[in-house]
Amino acid sequence: MEVPPLQKQGIAKYLETWSRLHRNGINWVKPENLHLTLLFIGDTRNADLQDWKKELYALTRRTDSFRMQCLGFELFPSREPRLLWVKLATADKAVFDFAKALQRTARELEYQPDAKPLKLHITAARLKTQQPAWLEQEFMQAELPKELAEFNTVTFYQSILKPDGPVYVPLQQYDLKTQEIKQPLEV
Repeated sequence: MEVPPLQKQGIAKYLETWSRLHRNGINWVKPENLHLTLLFIGDTRNADLQDWKKELYALTRRTDSFRMQCLGFELFPSREPRLLWVKLATADKAVFDFAKALQRTARELEYQPDAKPLKLHITAARLKTQQPAWLEQEFMQAELPKELAEFNTVTFYQSILKPDGPVYVPLQQYDLKTQEIKQPLEV
């Protein structure tokens, strides 16, 4: 799911600064790759791509935008953190219902989706080594836009792993406001 522009700019501002100053043991997410993952499918058979697109279109036509708030940066897990992410919050359970519907679709298409409950977050960095306490504190004190934001674009991505980080190729985008395909993208 795409991050709204104001929130993306706020996160990107920190990432651009931190990635220049703190490189040791941290793989930073590029600002253009910031997104909220609702379901990670894993290896997908090419023969299933059209079925996924059709199912996503049907699901998004029955779904409204999600209103969420950035709570700030968080280290996860709290002991020996491996990720720095932006924690999101919502009072609306619709985003969780949507994620469960995606899991059902995955099972119907004979995939084994991750059964863990959805944690609303936007990954900012992967921590490869323990970071100093002062730097972890800097991350936690960073201020992000707090207003509720409308998350209204669902993107079906192909993730290609590369040595310098993943490349995300959008295969199809769905606009939850108009209930239509936003961009007819092809592989």
